[in-house]
Amino acid sequence: QTVTDRILSSHKAGVIPWEKPLEAPRYAGGPFPRNCYTGKPYRGINVLLLWSSEYNSPFWLTFKQAQALQGTVRKGEHGTPIVFYKQLPEYAKKDEGTTAEDERIPFVLRHYTVFNVEQCDGLSVPEVSQPAIVPEIDEDELCESIVTGWESRPALHLNSPTEYRAYYRPSTDSVHMPARSRFVDAPHYYSTFFHELVHSTGHESRLNRTFGDRFGDDLYSKEELVAEMGAAFLCAIAGIANKHTDRNTTAYIQNWIEKLEEDNRLIVHAAANAQRAVDLILGSTFEEEATENTGDAAISGIHAALAMNNVPANYGHAHL
Repeated sequence: QTVTDRILSSHKAGVIPWEKPLEAPRYAGGPFPRNCYTGKPYRGINVLLLWSSEYNSPFWLTFKQAQALQGTVRKGEHGTPIVFYKQLPEYAKKDEGTTAEDERIPFVLRHYTVFNVEQCDGLSVPEVSQPAIVPEIDEDELCESIVTGWESRPALHLNSPTEYRAYYRPSTDSVHMPARSRFVDAPHYYSTFFHELVHSTGHESRLNRTFGDRFGDDLYSKEELVAEMGAAFLCAIAGIANKHTDRNTTAYIQNWIEKLEEDNRLIVHAAANAQRAVDLILGSTFEEEATENTGDAAISGIHAALAMNNVPANYGHAHL
């Protein structure tokens, strides 16, 4: 509930937390907030929690980590909670002879409090005043490399002159896009494309998520949120700004406020699945940190096994 309330406060202030980072500079080291002590980026719901803060620096740490770096958190500063899943101690070591069915290990949701380096004194903070050096390829080519680099991607039907909507069709495992010329600009095109690619990660041959049957039902809303956040993560990685979309409206924001108020687990589960989808597309993996009580465990975000199950009919999106 604490996490959901944080995200809701952003929505009620007119901010969509999974789109906000596209307004910020691309700092060296990547677009995601990271732990100043370890240098590792945060993941899952923690990205949204830290993106929606009022601070410009991407660097965060715990109270003890600030002390370890010979710095201090200024008196009166309020920290930001981030979360992680921790394996229950009694299940840390599996007994011999367990079956595959017994291998589902229980996890418990825990939290740490972190502070932005702008709330601290005495720290030697990495230089962030200059944007990162742009890769020696066009932004469009960088987006294309994300798509073509995914070897197990679905069939792609792009630039059709007769297609008027973008959608993923599970029955044929295919992504369909209108002609590129129908989009306002490249960021709109690729953010829509990424949205549909994230949907395709839910196919039973990949992450096997359960889709909803119709617009507005709970599973449909959850899958839409997964695709929204996953696309935002990919846009941030590709460095394309897309802050002026027609989705950023009162009605759009109000819709998510209502959904989040109805289900306080929605944002946490969706962010975890969005992170897993992005990992699959990028071909990256993540091993959970074993260190405890240093804040490192929080870096794992909520990369626990939260996958759902099946797939249904088409999903259309008019992000044109």
